[in-house]
Amino acid sequence: MDKVVDCLENAYQEFVTAAAAVLESKSASDCERTAATDSATENFKKKWEAFKVACDQAEELVDSAKQRITANTTFPVNEDMIDIFDHSAVDFDD
Repeated sequence: MDKVVDCLENAYQEFVTAAAAVLESKSASDCERTAATDSATENFKKKWEAFKVACDQAEELVDSAKQRITANTTFPVNEDMIDIFDHSAVDFDD
């Protein structure tokens, strides 16, 4: 799990850094298209795709954990129970 979280964090940081580079290159060129802005934009697109992949991997991990937890419950699940993954509140007193 730590590996997935670290991967997501790194991908996010690289994505934000790439976004900043696009803004900086556009600002430096007075919003004109240059080789630097094209390069920064291309790098931004790559980092965006990598971030989306990392998000998908994290979502798969959460879904897997959700399935394992709900498959191993020893208490009956009723209609009044709030989904513990969406709201983090469960009433076991009923």
